[in-house]
Amino acid sequence: KYYVGYILYHQPLLASLPYFPIMNKEAILNAACELFLREGMQKLTMRAIAREIGIPKQELCSLFAGKWELVGQSVAARLQKEDAYFDSVCAAARNPMDALLRMSAAMYDAFDAMGWEFAEDVSYYPSAIDALHAERRALRKRQRAVFMRGVDEGYLLGEAYYGLLEKLFWQNFSVGNRDREAAMRMLFTVVRGSATAKGWQEAELVRQEMGLGY
Repeated sequence: KYYVGYILYHQPLLASLPYFPIMNKEAILNAACELFLREGMQKLTMRAIAREIGIPKQELCSLFAGKWELVGQSVAARLQKEDAYFDSVCAAARNPMDALLRMSAAMYDAFDAMGWEFAEDVSYYPSAIDALHAERRALRKRQRAVFMRGVDEGYLLGEAYYGLLEKLFWQNFSVGNRDREAAMRMLFTVVRGSATAKGWQEAELVRQEMGLGY
């Protein structure tokens, strides 16, 4: 009875307090990474991050020793999600040529989503930059494995042609290319030049399905 009266008496005060949704650690990492991708990390304090995410600063600080740990874990979590997506793209592909083109486009889009502020700031966070470098190495190996499956199944001419694709495709990531149309045109041009007649027909079909021009 006393508790009910207390609540009723203080109801206006309680209603004026900020509302914080319940978020698990995974949701916090996802929200933090989206914030970092848009705005970078250097100018954001833990207080500002908590405010943007919508949780109390005390909760954020209880989960992470500092911003460096939050950045590292949020980037790692994001890369795990991207890996799962790349897996689904390959699993849904009807053949290695389809997988190679769609997975390469998905890789480009994943890195292209990282804004300029993020790209400039991430070098200050060793665990995050190490995770990104490791991811790029893993993606190159994955791309090469799919290419070689294409060779084995008669869609691509030979291993020697992969060197050209690797050099030109990954160069777009090195220079921070933001021209997706040009990057996709380069991808399809190199792959078609490396393809057998069967592979060339499949590449054209994929290009049309993806709605890409020449």
